[in-house]
Amino acid sequence: MNWWMLAGSAMAAICAVGHAVAGRKMFYRPIRTAIKDDLAGVFTGLWHLITIHFTLSALALGALAVRGGHDVAVGLIAAQFAGYAVVYLLISMRLGSAFKLFQWIPFAATALLAAAGALFGP
Repeated sequence: MNWWMLAGSAMAAICAVGHAVAGRKMFYRPIRTAIKDDLAGVFTGLWHLITIHFTLSALALGALAVRGGHDVAVGLIAAQFAGYAVVYLLISMRLGSAFKLFQWIPFAATALLAAAGALFGP
């Protein structure tokens, strides 16, 4: 069992649930309401793609943690979440505070835990 990777899986799951539940009220509904044309459907699709991606990342990390593999997928998942963290931190800083968009924190935690699992796990 790779506990680092399992913790990364849990963080990715928190990202998925946060996106699907809290994000729906905080971000999805106000943005969706503000869009008055066909782009509303595109936005809805993108929103659900992100939720699906976070969920599948959590499942993949969990499966690899239990299986004990150091698959290249772990590195790719870690890189994706690191990229998300960088993007959200930069946007947050441009908005005036590192904590304006706090999402970079769970993204960074997911990336670091998954990378630690790949590097230091059994």
